[in-house]
Amino acid sequence: MADLFLTVDAGGTAVKAAVFDMTGRLVAQRSIEVITIHRQNGWVERESEAFWRGTATAIRQLTSGEITADSIAAVACTGFGNGVFLVDAEGRATRDGIVSVDHRGQCIVDQFERDSTAEKIEAITGQKIWGGQTLMQLVWLARNEPEVVQQTRWALACKDFLRMRLTGVATTDPTDASGGGMLDLAHGSYSSSLFELAGIPELAGRVPEIVENSGIAGEVSRKAAEETGLIAGTPVVAAMMDVGACVLGAGSVGPDTLTMIAGTWSINAIESQAPTTKRPPILNLIHRDRACRLLADGSPTSAGNLHWYLSRAIGASIDVQEANALVERSAVASRRCHFMPFVSGPAPRRGAFIGMTNNDDQGSMLRAIYEGVAFQHRRHAENVLGYVAPNSPQKIRLAGGASKSAVWAQVFADVCGLPVEVPEGEEIGALGAAMCAAVATGRIPDLTSAAQAMCRIERTAEPRPQLRDLYEERYGEFLRLDRRLEGLFDPLAEN
Repeated sequence: MADLFLTVDAGGTAVKAAVFDMTGRLVAQRSIEVITIHRQNGWVERESEAFWRGTATAIRQLTSGEITADSIAAVACTGFGNGVFLVDAEGRATRDGIVSVDHRGQCIVDQFERDSTAEKIEAITGQKIWGGQTLMQLVWLARNEPEVVQQTRWALACKDFLRMRLTGVATTDPTDASGGGMLDLAHGSYSSSLFELAGIPELAGRVPEIVENSGIAGEVSRKAAEETGLIAGTPVVAAMMDVGACVLGAGSVGPDTLTMIAGTWSINAIESQAPTTKRPPILNLIHRDRACRLLADGSPTSAGNLHWYLSRAIGASIDVQEANALVERSAVASRRCHFMPFVSGPAPRRGAFIGMTNNDDQGSMLRAIYEGVAFQHRRHAENVLGYVAPNSPQKIRLAGGASKSAVWAQVFADVCGLPVEVPEGEEIGALGAAMCAAVATGRIPDLTSAAQAMCRIERTAEPRPQLRDLYEERYGEFLRLDRRLEGLFDPLAEN
């Protein structure tokens, strides 16, 4: 009996194939590193054919080993949002894919900010424009690579590129379409006037059909079956952008739960039923089969800072487990430095240890990193919660690399003053895609039920009341330091 769901999760450094059963238990997984090209001019791209080959290899490693292809009920893909992959009618790349951390479109954003086009676009899309956004990347491509655009039939998100290679059909879902700034958010559909306003009317016909998150977007083609070991005709589900999939996989349904995804990026998201009434956040997704909006704010300021410190700053002299132990032993109430978690930006900010004395040591510096990351999450969360006020969440669901550390989850609870629940398992985004597959195949009636049935909480960190005043003071210091330091690295700032 086909009772398993195979998911593909395309991340920043690897593509993972994972198999879940109908209860949400991870049965097997494989991971293949994919090369992301960092060009000297600051562009960040991915060679599309190698991306697909890596994906097909990860799937075949499963289907040729412990998982039989006839046990797979459906396939679902998730992956990073924004950026863009351009392909011809057969799904072959017309250029290397552009990754969302590539901000070549920032020059377009700056122009649109100056001439008020930004305000007009945001009024339609409900998304704040930014340099890595799909819409801004398409404007840049139309202006700078018109010959490539002429050869292009479809402009796809990364997961949609992989799905097209699986099925031969170009489709997307509401989270990627809305999160990429491609939709008239109020109507939930494409708008020719939006493309005209952006100056790219010719691209209005090169965006794919929208299929609901739990909808069937196609079937595994004969060619893809040969490449992956899957059975031709296996349903392939639309699923979601990774942010939405992580929120769903964490079991976060409703406005009482704030989801913090602490990976390379600090992502802080909450569901809402109300439209925004002020300038929109960086993500304002049509979410969960159009049941709600998912509002999110973030920056590349999360657990990646610890990876930098351990691998680069101290030369891998200790590992993550040893770092956790040092933080655990570091006195919470003692004086220590601050860490500004901006080693990956956003510009003009830069990472820094501030206020160090001869009392600081490895443990206090690591605790400062854990706290600085949590402070930045709280800051983003406060921004996104401004859109749903006076409602406020009662708990946090924590996913991503930081969630694997019990002491870091405790820091999040103490800094934010809310219980922090950590879902079971590590592949939370892939689990969210599996939930979409479970609904698409009729195993579970809807995505809310899927979140309840397939997500389990592994542990909870409660905020410690005796540390509230200490962390309120340190958070205030963090914000003041950031305001003063921001201009230090800005060449346009006044002397």
